[in-house]
Amino acid sequence: MEKYEKIMVGLDGSEQSKLALERAIELAKMAGANLLLVTVQNDAKFMAMAAGATATYRMDPTLIDDSRKQIRAFMEKCVDQVKQEGIPVDAKIYYGDSKTELAEKLPESENVDLIVLGATGLNRIERMLIGSNTNYVVQNAKCDVIIVKDPADNE
Repeated sequence: MEKYEKIMVGLDGSEQSKLALERAIELAKMAGANLLLVTVQNDAKFMAMAAGATATYRMDPTLIDDSRKQIRAFMEKCVDQVKQEGIPVDAKIYYGDSKTELAEKLPESENVDLIVLGATGLNRIERMLIGSNTNYVVQNAKCDVIIVKDPADNE
């Protein structure tokens, strides 16, 4: 069995990604691995929303800045959680297409051995419109991928 040295956790603030972080912490403890916490913000989504805005509704220009502040705050909480467990951790926020960043670019550039993701952070409509990041990562990553499901989803 391969020994994992660097485990990347894809985080988006959803309950599923929080479960993925908890599982990654367990795995890192068992393997003696480092964690890389990653979130990828796709500003193009905001631009698409702005382009589709009607005359009666205009996107607030601070929406992207507010979103970035929320992501930073969430990542700081996650880093603190990992540090409390005594696990070496690094956290990075990227901007771009989350599918290709998580599946292809980051695992290669960061020398990742394992990717841990929540089953989905999107609602059903978003999955239909833009597809599942998780599915894309499973299909395209060159390293191992663990998908963490919420036990409540099976009830």
